[in-house]
Amino acid sequence: MGFNAIDQMIVGLLGADAVAAVGLSNSIASIALLLYASVGVGAGVMVARAFGRKELTEVSEIASVGQTLSGLLGLLTAVLFVSFSKPILQAVGADSKLVGSATSYFQLYSVSIAPMILSAVTSAVFRSLNAPKTPLIITGLAVAMNTVLGFVLVLGFGPIPSLGVAGAGWATLFSQSARCLVLILFLYSGKKGVRWIWPLPGSQTGSTAGRLLGLTGPIALSEVLWGMSTFVYAVVLTRMGTGTLAASQIVLSLENIFIVMSAGLAPAAVAVIGQELGKGSLPKAKANAWLTIRLGVLLAAVLGLLYGGCSFLLPSLYPKVGEDVLRLTFWGIFIMAVSQPAKVLSSVLGNGVLASGGDTRFILLGNLAGTYAIGLPAAIGLGLFTGLGFFGVFAAKVLEECVKVTCFLVRFLKYRWYEHALQEEKQVKEEAERTKDEQNEPPASVTI
Repeated sequence: MGFNAIDQMIVGLLGADAVAAVGLSNSIASIALLLYASVGVGAGVMVARAFGRKELTEVSEIASVGQTLSGLLGLLTAVLFVSFSKPILQAVGADSKLVGSATSYFQLYSVSIAPMILSAVTSAVFRSLNAPKTPLIITGLAVAMNTVLGFVLVLGFGPIPSLGVAGAGWATLFSQSARCLVLILFLYSGKKGVRWIWPLPGSQTGSTAGRLLGLTGPIALSEVLWGMSTFVYAVVLTRMGTGTLAASQIVLSLENIFIVMSAGLAPAAVAVIGQELGKGSLPKAKANAWLTIRLGVLLAAVLGLLYGGCSFLLPSLYPKVGEDVLRLTFWGIFIMAVSQPAKVLSSVLGNGVLASGGDTRFILLGNLAGTYAIGLPAAIGLGLFTGLGFFGVFAAKVLEECVKVTCFLVRFLKYRWYEHALQEEKQVKEEAERTKDEQNEPPASVTI
């Protein structure tokens, strides 16, 4: 999210067309990113429970399987997106001018998908091992690298020519690749005892992969459907003109800066709740869940105020996008700032608390209800068939978040969201005991 926001702000110096090109590219690629990043959520849940039981070999298996799976999927997606970049952009309604501006950035960003999701999985493992500072520092340095490279490559500096929108793509590719490499090196060379285990056929990693896919499946479907919804929102806004699309992308890219500040709460919930469930301490798991929820509400209120306040800085941040774009952006930020408590709490509950309890199927149902039953129909109806246009689409996005957070909160308060995790932990312990008994069983005697 932080990388996308930086790219948007830098290319904003080139004008509204450049902002629209980068924003549309990110909206398309986000579908794949959200799908594969769900592997990180599942790996984080499993690592937290295994770490709670002090099973470092299992932690290593989960990390290795998660990284292998995400890396392969990322490479496959990069090949497809690069090969069919222009038809994809044309299919979403981009005109010939926008396609020309967006193609190079979209291709470079697509190649960046593999290191992005590898970083997401590796970061999730770090957080579940009670080492959140490592990915935080490395990611912060990567964002700084992306910022410097972005300004240099987009605008040019000294002998380095201006690459325009493509420069933002190169900056993202270089910084994301460096981030991925450093994270992996630190994970397997650190003191946590994690080691690389080749996920070969017939090994124990096969069982680990099956459990990871079983847990990740509903999360992956939920995330890709949400990613598709952001894509549909972008298509609806594209129908209203490049200026409207540019305004919406500025609103969302600035929102992402503040969402990043609260994004660590959901992985933190996975870590602290998952570890207690792995230890068999349900009361402590519940207490940790309430703690993260309270922190989420408090942080969301503060971030909402800060996000709303940044609307007054728009003329300085985006001096070349035009007055009409700035006006729409100002009111879009105000609308989305009001929804921050619902959005952050929805993330904490859905991606953190309920996920740590293995209640992934309900997460899928809650997202479907908010996005496809309410949000998208309202956006299409209000945006395209009334006079509300831009404002109707953003009102629909707020309504979507309110429905989702209501579903997740009711689930947390009224039902045993942790039941799946308790059953899985019981099965894992029983399997471990059977394996131990088989290893300790004396060999059968041979009579001649």
